[in-house]
Amino acid sequence: MSKIKYFILEQIFPGFHAGRSNKKVTDTYNKQQNFDVDLTAITGDKKEYIDQVKADLKDQHDRKKIIEDKAKSLLFIIAVSITAITFSLTYLNSITFNIYQIVALLFLGISILYFVQGVIKALQTLNIRQFHVIQAEIEITEQNFKLSAKQLDDDFLKDLIKSKQQNDLINIRLSNYTFASFNLIRNGIIFFVVFFATTICGNYFSQKDKTKDTYSIRKEIKTTINDTTTLTIPYTFELKYDIKNLEIDKTEKK
Repeated sequence: MSKIKYFILEQIFPGFHAGRSNKKVTDTYNKQQNFDVDLTAITGDKKEYIDQVKADLKDQHDRKKIIEDKAKSLLFIIAVSITAITFSLTYLNSITFNIYQIVALLFLGISILYFVQGVIKALQTLNIRQFHVIQAEIEITEQNFKLSAKQLDDDFLKDLIKSKQQNDLINIRLSNYTFASFNLIRNGIIFFVVFFATTICGNYFSQKDKTKDTYSIRKEIKTTINDTTTLTIPYTFELKYDIKNLEIDKTEKK
């Protein structure tokens, strides 16, 4: 049962699922900000560990850029999809509304809702937020910039490890937003295809079953009074037909 619930949340309601998951990640991030780093297990040269954590931080930054690039690609897909929806709304002006079209519009509304949520999640991925990088510490005085002294290896390694752990949580949040945006866009495209298929099928069946219609005919009567005044009297009448009751007499005349 838990697997089914997880599948529904992840695939049907990905925006809600990503928000709930990222709230837990944010709580963990805030909690770990006050953590200390235990280096008692290190027996060798600390510079090797420093180089390794530096490489990990670089990989994290590269991964962050890849996630942001994917979010930009998702925004492009959304822009193309919204353009297609705009053209489809123009097509709706040429059809007759019936129960099929009402159902189709319901699918279209769900599709637009998914796309809007997909845009929000993609923008949350691109939102500027804190990310830990390796930089020289520079102090600003009244007249110059002052380069701070390098930290001891122990303190520097502790800062690197803490930054690495927090960067992992930041990238998890970005990945959750991007994954949710992808699922939302996928669902939006699916419902848009269903909307279009329902519209076409509904229009076909409504035309096929259509046997009655009413046409309004407008005419006018012109008359001249006393050879000087022309009076125009407009009038309108409706022509109704029923194909079901149409009979054709094929009797041959002798």
